[in-house]
Amino acid sequence: MAQSLSGIGGQPGTTGSSGDSGSDGAVDAMEASFDRAIAKAAQVTEKRMEGGSALDAARTRLSN
Repeated sequence: MAQSLSGIGGQPGTTGSSGDSGSDGAVDAMEASFDRAIAKAAQVTEKRMEGGSALDAARTRLSN
């Protein structure tokens, strides 16, 4: 029952003699995910700012 150690450390799904193609795809996917997260965070911040402005205006009206 000899085990082959030749596949240890290899990444499944990569082809060719270069491992860069698999990592390039992973980096592209991460960049796309970060871009979506940044856009979503900007939307959340915008909504909070709008809500905060409305709340401040309501407080100002109540105190006058």
